[in-house]
Amino acid sequence: MERITRLLDDAVGTVFPSAQVVVVDDGRELLAHAVGTTLEQPFDLASLTKPLCTAALVLRRVRTGALTLSDRPRPEATIAQLLSHASGVPAVLSLGDPLRPSPEMRRACIEHARTVALDYEPGTRSVYSDLGFILLGDAVERTGTPLDRAFTEEIACGADIAFGPNPAAAPTEGPRGVVHDDNAKAMQGVAGHAGLFGDVRSVSTLVRAWVDAWHGDDALLDPALVRLAWERAGVPGSTWGLGWDHPSESHSSAGTAWPRTGVGHLAFTGCSVWIDPPQRRWVVLLSNRVHPTRANERIRQFRPMLHDAVLDAMR
Repeated sequence: MERITRLLDDAVGTVFPSAQVVVVDDGRELLAHAVGTTLEQPFDLASLTKPLCTAALVLRRVRTGALTLSDRPRPEATIAQLLSHASGVPAVLSLGDPLRPSPEMRRACIEHARTVALDYEPGTRSVYSDLGFILLGDAVERTGTPLDRAFTEEIACGADIAFGPNPAAAPTEGPRGVVHDDNAKAMQGVAGHAGLFGDVRSVSTLVRAWVDAWHGDDALLDPALVRLAWERAGVPGSTWGLGWDHPSESHSSAGTAWPRTGVGHLAFTGCSVWIDPPQRRWVVLLSNRVHPTRANERIRQFRPMLHDAVLDAMR
């Protein structure tokens, strides 16, 4: 693991101001390392909110029958299509004013996502969409529990991970501890696509629950639904499953050697998770590469190097 720690140490100040990494193999933590910070500091998890919170809560409600994958949060698109980013809902769109968050603004953002014109026919292709997960977060709430409370009570289970604000969090571009994403800001920091803050070991704990479910442990998530979610959804030209992505054949952030049957997710703030389910292996990277500005995109080169270094170390 020395090469990995050296890689992280060398990246401070060029790729990101600070970062945390956990490496797990065969279910055992092999490395927990922090640079420019401590292992306890929370980070803005940004889009890791999508699989760790929203997809997990949707699958729990599918298990109980409160939702089905064929339900339609908007008339043209199903929950399954929203989870696999194949709903036709636009990829990027400003839904509200991040400087004036309020309950009314939050409701207006959701309604805007529900009524905006589609970019393409659902199911014909896949375009990554925050708006789709905003609708999924609303679908969870319509079953009776606010998204942040549902996450805390059903998923976090005592792990140090929650929706913000979190003044102790590593800084990003804006006010410290406030979610970086503008639509999530307008929605008072609680949204289906972004808003969670947590440290690397807390994220690893949630990943472990998904991996355990894939192997048959149904303590938190239904094993059959996790296996379904971690398959490719069958959308033409897409690597997406239900809430989780798979490595692309080339130029993947998971590196050159990570199994293409693996699953993972990225976050704009510089975080990522990549998992090899059969090996009970995963790598969690948390960073604040957007501080002081999002213009620094060296994380694109760093992520593949990190995952290649992990697999080299395991060999």
